[in-house]
Amino acid sequence: MTREPSPALTPGPSATVVAPAPPVPPRAPATTAARGQLASLVRALRHLEGRRLWIGLGLLVLGTLSEGAAIMTFLPVLQLVGAQGTTIDLSGMDFPGAGLLPAMIPLGVLLLVIVGLTALQAFFNRSKAVYLSDLIHDFTNHYRTALFRDVAQARWAHVARIPRARIEHALTGEIERLYLAAYLVLSSLQNLVSLGLYFVLSLAISVPMTLLSYGFGVVALALMRPFRRLARHYGDRLQARREGQLAAVSEFVGSLKMARSMNLEDRYLGLFSSILGQTKADAREFTRQSTIGSGLFQFAVVSGAALFIWVALTWAHLDVARIVILLLLFMRTAPRFMGMQGAVQQLLVDLPAWGAITRLQDELRAERDPAMAGHDPAPAPRDEIRLDRVSWRFPGESREAVSDCSLTLRAGELTVLVGPSGAGKSTLADIVMGLLEPQKGAVLVDGAALRPGQLRRWRDRTGYVAQEPFMINGTIRENMAIAAGGPVDDERILRALDLASAGFVRNLPAGLDTTMGDRGALLSGGERQRIAVARALLREPDILVLDEATSALDWENEEALIRAIDGLRGRMTVLAITHRPAISRAADAVFVMEAGRVVASERPREQGLQAEGYLGRMTS
Repeated sequence: MTREPSPALTPGPSATVVAPAPPVPPRAPATTAARGQLASLVRALRHLEGRRLWIGLGLLVLGTLSEGAAIMTFLPVLQLVGAQGTTIDLSGMDFPGAGLLPAMIPLGVLLLVIVGLTALQAFFNRSKAVYLSDLIHDFTNHYRTALFRDVAQARWAHVARIPRARIEHALTGEIERLYLAAYLVLSSLQNLVSLGLYFVLSLAISVPMTLLSYGFGVVALALMRPFRRLARHYGDRLQARREGQLAAVSEFVGSLKMARSMNLEDRYLGLFSSILGQTKADAREFTRQSTIGSGLFQFAVVSGAALFIWVALTWAHLDVARIVILLLLFMRTAPRFMGMQGAVQQLLVDLPAWGAITRLQDELRAERDPAMAGHDPAPAPRDEIRLDRVSWRFPGESREAVSDCSLTLRAGELTVLVGPSGAGKSTLADIVMGLLEPQKGAVLVDGAALRPGQLRRWRDRTGYVAQEPFMINGTIRENMAIAAGGPVDDERILRALDLASAGFVRNLPAGLDTTMGDRGALLSGGERQRIAVARALLREPDILVLDEATSALDWENEEALIRAIDGLRGRMTVLAITHRPAISRAADAVFVMEAGRVVASERPREQGLQAEGYLGRMTS
């Protein structure tokens, strides 16, 4: 049951450790992969948000139209420069929308129109920002919830083999990068919409100058393609590095006591520092290259502006008013070309997160547990639970963890599984609990085979206590309430604690309000274990499974817990996995497992200890 340390952290003669670099995806066809992931993300946005996405784009269009209208209204104002009076004669002026206005209009009215259009633009932009913020949050929360559900509903055998750091990173860091990727997609759409509308407005003033300025922007974007490819490669490396960081942190925190006891702090620190150093080197190289690209793009835009002014004055011979308006439009479009480059480049950095999330979802959904959809009632065992020639092989393993096993758990009795580590005891217990469905054979309850549709309700009838029980960083009451799925009466909690020989809680200064600390660290191992047993008993299960549940108890508390279990006879069926002889001596039945098979059985309460048997050898 003990997790083996990572090879990089295994104690050895050296005082330092050379940490292996996390695997980095090869620089394969990144462009094709990026296009596929981008198309997939856009389809997901359109499918999930649908009508809301179009409303958001509509707000983008309205905001840009109001801004463009305000800029175009400056044209007659500028044409008044050098003239006398404050009334503008629009009858002889040629500009977009002139035919919609009266022939004469006071300057003050026109300025008020400009102010009003600017205020309208601010309103649309505010509405757009709030609306799109809600849209992106709903989109990412949908996928966070969906991924959470996929993890919860996948086959236990598959989930147990996925590195925990990968799941945690997907649910936290990768989802946050997905939020940014979705935002950048919408930002790019906004830039495209704005560029399109400004293109139309510019055409109405001067076709050649519009084609010149936009052609220059398109060419500049095309020349930045190598830097976008660099961003894609950096995104792949960043994803791998962050997974490595989280794995190192998770392993260190999970084995903190072991690391301190074996003076392995420097080795863990070496691993973590190595990964951080690699991440820094990747970031430095990306920053160095991307800033070169940004500088070149900025230089190109400024050069385009200079060329624009020179052509407008020496070749196109535009009047000052039109040049000023075109420059205003150019000042709006140039940042959007730059914003498009920056948004796409950052999007390519964060897009791999979307690929990682969808790959994990596909993997989990392919391994969805059929029992999750089943709600058929499961019978309470009245006479026995029989495992009839059951077998189970974990995916990718050549040897069966459990092979052709048959045993019977009589209702109301204490049955014990013993045997060396790796014999298949925990796998057999998972089959009894309905976490694993036998690949061969069947689980029979009073002669009737448990069907897949009954397994979910069957698990409602079981209580489970692991060797390392899960505890939240909360009070004893909050940890106990997990078993009940919500608030529970204090008297029920205290009865369950007494039954599990955990009456010490009554004598604590804060009682049930005592804080247990992270993973129960503020209590001793034996205290945590007894609380875990009490929590399982609070469910009032028909079947109680104890996986090395007495391993952290001293002999006195172990004897007390065994007496408590002895008191459960006739009320629930107990299956205990153990290496400890005390609980085996109290058992009604003991089954010995080796290499995935049941090789012997004894009934100590009926036959006594047999010196030649496994239990006799264990206690001799």
